[in-house]
Amino acid sequence: MGFKVRGYTRDVPQEKVRDYSLLAIVTEGTEREPDYFRLFDGIDRIKVDIIEPETSDDEGISEKRKASSPSKVLEKVKAYISKNQLSAEDGDSLWCVIDVDRWPQEQIEELHAFCSQKKNRHLVISNPCIEIWLLYHKRPDLTGLGIHTANDAKQVLDKIEKGGYYYIKYLPLMFNTIENARNADSNPDGYMPELLQTKVYLLGRALYERMGKVRFEKFVASLPNIEKEILKHKKRR
Repeated sequence: MGFKVRGYTRDVPQEKVRDYSLLAIVTEGTEREPDYFRLFDGIDRIKVDIIEPETSDDEGISEKRKASSPSKVLEKVKAYISKNQLSAEDGDSLWCVIDVDRWPQEQIEELHAFCSQKKNRHLVISNPCIEIWLLYHKRPDLTGLGIHTANDAKQVLDKIEKGGYYYIKYLPLMFNTIENARNADSNPDGYMPELLQTKVYLLGRALYERMGKVRFEKFVASLPNIEKEILKHKKRR
């Protein structure tokens, strides 16, 4: 499944007619979140832009964390908004996906305050990390798994999935995951999840509602072919 033509031009010069909704997703992580969500960009009438933190392989761990902190995410958000129009009328939305395991609360609150200024801006947090969202793909209840830290969550995820996490195996389970995470949310009206809870189901639900059941099922059926294309692309590198 390749990228689609997202509009067409009428006879009026430079007049663009939109036939898609844009979801701009700003991620704190550089692997699991982008890999999971970028595949939705191939679906008709949906455009997904993944805005990743700017890090390099020669940076130390502390520098990578600084580059992906909520304050840096906010900088990326503002830069993106200044260059791209987000039309609420066309269904465009901005999603900031972050963890809580290592960032000062004041930085998270600053990012939340910014997102709260517009109805089509959203902050979705996982506590303590994105692996909580992934674990709800495999378990409806995460209590009793001994998870207290991000490292705990990552170890549990690696034990549950034979061969380790791979997004192609998880995407088909997204519908049930949305329900699992929503049911576990003890504060659905708030933005900060409790431990072992995540708000990423709000982003998952937004994607699913734009697709609908039929298109989601077609998307899932196409994942083996998508995987082949991904592997071919990696071999060419």
